[in-house]
This record gives sequence, C-alpha cells and structure tokens, in this order.
Amino acid sequence: MNKALLSLAGLLVLCGSAQAGETLDAAAVKKLITGNTAHIQRGDGSSLKTYFSPDGKVIRHENGVTSEGTWQVKDDGMHCVEGIAGGGCARIVKNADGSYERVQPWSKAAITWTAIVNGKDF
Repeated sequence: MNKALLSLAGLLVLCGSAQAGETLDAAAVKKLITGNTAHIQRGDGSSLKTYFSPDGKVIRHENGVTSEGTWQVKDDGMHCVEGIAGGGCARIVKNADGSYERVQPWSKAAITWTAIVNGKDF
C-alpha cells in the first residue's frame, strides 16, 4: 500500500512539473511576437519559422514553402492563427529554459517556440 502511495505521489510531482511554466497574458504575448519570428520545433522533430507581422498577418516558412494567414491575441491571452495549417487558438506558456509552448486547450500536444528572433528571419 505504501509503495502504491509513493508511486502515485511521484506521478503527481512529475505531472505538475510537466505543466509548470508561466502562462502569458495578452499584453505579454503581443509584446513577445509582434514583428518577430518564432523558430518552431514540433513534437515529431520537424521545424519551421513563423513571422508575426504587426498588421496581423502571419507568414509561415517550412521546407522552402511559404504560406500566409492572420493572427491575433484575444483579451483572455489566447493566441489565434487562421489560414495556415496548425492554426487555431492556444495559450502561450514560457518555460524555464526560455522557450515557449503553444498549447491548444483540446490537445496535449504542443509545439515549442525554441527562439523568438527580432524581425522577419527567413
């Protein structure tokens, strides 16, 4: 019985640390990405770059192909992208290592913004 409780406690600690991070509010998300490029790493190891233009346009560059859509940050801090694959709305969570996770509410999978670079970086 004690062994089971210890295992459960360990699992709870691990789950809590996996969720750790600071969820950014609307002002922080806008400040972070407006006019900047996110270098993105997907869970499958693929990477791409996405530029968030100050006028609300988003430009994604992946495998030599560029696609465009729109982006906005809602008052509740949700970062929303439309018109490109992998869009939708998500929370932005800052990790201790300086990277950011884009976490959609209906999915456990997240993409990682490994770097935010000033200006359009592609």
